[in-house]
Amino acid sequence: MSPDEGASWAAASAPTAAEVIARQPALNPGELPIHDLMLHGWIALFGSSVAAMRAMSAALGVVSILLVYLVVCELFALGPEGESALTRDDIGIVAGLAALVFAVNLVTIKYSREARMYPLMLAAILAQVAMFIRAFRVGGLANYAAVVLLTAIAIASNFAGLLVPATEGLWLLNVVVRARWRPDHANARRAWTLAILLAAAGLILVPKLLSSLRTASAGSVGGWRKPPAVYAPFALFNKATGSFAFPILAALAIWGAVRGWRRGARDAVGFALLWMWAPPLMMVAASYTIAPVFVERYALSCFVPFFILVALGIFELQSDLIRVGALVLAVAFSVGHIVSYDRKPHDAQYREAIAAASSALKPGDVMTIVPAYAIEVIRYYLPADQFNRAVRYDASASAAAVLILGDQNLAPRAARSYRKEYPDVVARLRGVTVLRR
Repeated sequence: MSPDEGASWAAASAPTAAEVIARQPALNPGELPIHDLMLHGWIALFGSSVAAMRAMSAALGVVSILLVYLVVCELFALGPEGESALTRDDIGIVAGLAALVFAVNLVTIKYSREARMYPLMLAAILAQVAMFIRAFRVGGLANYAAVVLLTAIAIASNFAGLLVPATEGLWLLNVVVRARWRPDHANARRAWTLAILLAAAGLILVPKLLSSLRTASAGSVGGWRKPPAVYAPFALFNKATGSFAFPILAALAIWGAVRGWRRGARDAVGFALLWMWAPPLMMVAASYTIAPVFVERYALSCFVPFFILVALGIFELQSDLIRVGALVLAVAFSVGHIVSYDRKPHDAQYREAIAAASSALKPGDVMTIVPAYAIEVIRYYLPADQFNRAVRYDASASAAAVLILGDQNLAPRAARSYRKEYPDVVARLRGVTVLRR
């Protein structure tokens, strides 16, 4: 279990739903308790083992594959006069290709392996985007209501979800400008309606959003996040899809954007490009003006339009043989990235560290942990009657005899300080060290 997963477990394992809601703000301040309540119900059905809790994220990841298909179908049905540049069968092929590329990429898999809120956020965003496009195309009270509801769920699942409706707002502004601000234009009327609905859904959560930003600012003081480089939005896609797969995927995406634009699918391609680039650029801007918030998982949905353009690029190749070859290369290198990633451990051995720390405690001694919020991991692995053997780390008044020191995001100066305070090494494990006074 990771420290972040420990926070989700601590909230979701509360005895009642009311207690989940009460615990959530302190444990997961960047969201509302939607994910924690869902996990609470999941635990009631399937138990609280790490595998069981991660299974909910995996299920949401599978649902997202289907939602990618739906998004593509809605996106390429988008046209200047309600007409698509692709036939219905062609749209189905592109949708299937996009869903496949999405399904075999590490960036969309690894977050589905964690008992955290990000798969829920991604699924909610994909459903919201599909209904947003549908509402713009055909209107309808039910579609508009779905946009409001799904926008609120997407933002509430993690406040980084706000990036997508903000991007949609930019796209709607472009629609209104193209319609020359004429209130009698059908597209302009729908754009204004959707803009009002998006604003309403977002305004409901403004107080919580502001408190989340204050928390992010406080968290950045500790130094675990740093302002991103200017080129970070470009490096984001390279790092997430793999250094070998990225050139192939990028070339296909560029070809797809060019060919789709020339074919006449300008609304679909324009929306995909805006969705792909606007959120990372907004995160860079926020990182330099508010607090460092450029984190891959916050931009998780931005990979979907990239994969959609990759799928369009494959479809736009000249022959079936070339299309199959390009698809095989894209899938093979993406799967190779997964295999390469899985050959190296990416977790810390907290369970083993807690066992070593427990054995090193004398009667009456207590243990602590750094980072301090990882205290929930100790509580997960300790028997319930031994919770009092673990205390939250306090630099000014630490009475703990044993320190469990996580290596991740730990500055060298801080590590030396902790090791000076706790000079005796009890155990060195992957990603964590157990120290004693």
